[in-house]
Amino acid sequence: MKKFKVISLSLILALGFGFSTQGSNVQAAENLEPVVSPAADEIFVSRTVPFTYSKSMWVTETRNGKTYSGYIYNRGFADSSGNYSFFSGYISVGPYAPVETKLED
Repeated sequence: MKKFKVISLSLILALGFGFSTQGSNVQAAENLEPVVSPAADEIFVSRTVPFTYSKSMWVTETRNGKTYSGYIYNRGFADSSGNYSFFSGYISVGPYAPVETKLED
């Protein structure tokens, strides 16, 4: 009976070490330092304006001490009456000056 206990405890101990090793490998795969990428310096902006045929609109917005600028694009009607247009898009950090662009008709 004593041999059975020793064998069963050693088996449980061996399995325990096996599972803890796998868990440590998974934790080691995580990124411990935050990664700063250009995508982190973008925000999503939306505007509802009186109806217009313009395809894009330049916006500048300040959030959390950063200035974001860029074009947002016309997404269609904002309501069923057709009195308002909905513009949305991502703008990047930086005080950029608007550049005139010709969009396709």
